[in-house]
Formats: sequence, structure tokens, C-alpha cells
Amino acid sequence: MTHYAECGGIGMGRLSDGSAFLTQRGLAKLCGVQNAHIGTISRDWLTTKPRILAIKARLLESGPAHRELTWMGHRLFAYDAETCRAVLDYYALDAGDHIQAEAQTHRLRFLREDLAEFIRNQFVLPEKTKPAPLRFTPLLRAQPESLQVADAVIVYVCGLLALSAWLADSYIEGLKQRALNAPWNRLGLHLPLKAILEIQAEALGRINGTFTVK
Repeated sequence: MTHYAECGGIGMGRLSDGSAFLTQRGLAKLCGVQNAHIGTISRDWLTTKPRILAIKARLLESGPAHRELTWMGHRLFAYDAETCRAVLDYYALDAGDHIQAEAQTHRLRFLREDLAEFIRNQFVLPEKTKPAPLRFTPLLRAQPESLQVADAVIVYVCGLLALSAWLADSYIEGLKQRALNAPWNRLGLHLPLKAILEIQAEALGRINGTFTVK
């Protein structure tokens, strides 16, 4: 599989084996010459012309000048990184009157940065962003509505009133039994005391409606 792109107007790519290349037009732009000049180098690659010999002298191995590739139906002439450096050096140093300022600038740049590595880096896929850790937010408890608060207060007050009435009833009943069983009731105090208890029971009965004195 071949990856191809243009970076800054320079056609480049990466082959499935990881090797990097520039297209013929990309190499021409890097060297500051017309595309036809690079095509002439490829055409004369097997000759002994001085330009070809000067370029090959910079190569460790003299293989073919380029490879022909097909990208989305288009034919590409791919020059490997070593050949590109040799051609770039030629136009920066050895071309005589045809030395190009662009070639000198790019030569200095790729003395500091490896050309093949630069090309391969254009096709490095960005690392997938790690998902953010899950954060648990406690649920907010619903605040009671004002009507609910009022109902609760009413129920509470009614409960207190019922409890107070029950306690009063129990108190009166106990007081009545103590009065009836007391020895001094035999001295004639029973009837007035019973009347007092009836009055108290009647007052409580108006509140509750359930208290009577037998």
C-alpha cells in the first residue's frame, strides 16, 4: 500500500515497507528547477554524462533513478530519499551556473533533519485520545415543596394536640380514681370534688368530644 500527499506543494509518499519517496515534481520543487530537468536526469540515468556521474558519486549504490507507481489512477515517478539527497546536493553544490538557492536552503535544512524521516513523519497517524475517566456526580435530592412542608407542620401540630389530649384524659381519670378511693371523701368532700372533675372533663370534651366522667 502506498501513502501519498503534498506537503507545502511537495509531492511525497511512503511505501508499505516504510521507505519514503518524493515525486518527480516534488523533487523538482525541492531543488528549485523545472520538472523537466528531473525527468532528463531519469532519462539519462544510464549514461556517463557529467551531471549523472556527479549525482551517482554521492550514492552508495547506483540503482534505478526512480520507481513508477500508480496512485488513484495516476502514474507517479517516485525517487527514494537517498537519490533525492544526491540530486539536491548536485543543484546546491555542483551545478555550476545552474546552482539553485532553493536547493541550497533545502540542503541545509535536511542536513539537520533526515529527509526520509521528515517524509515518514507526514504520514504518522495521531495517537487516539484517551477517554476521560468516568466521574460520578451524586444526585441532588429534590427539595420539598412549600406545601409539603406546611402539611408536615400541620400533621406534627395535630399529633402534639392529640397526645396532649390523651395525656390530659389519662390524668383526669387517674385523679378521679384517687379522689373516689381517698378516705377523706367519706367526710363529705366526694360530691364537690366530683363536680370539679366533671367541669374539667366537660372543658376537655369540648376540645376532643370524647371525654366523660362517670
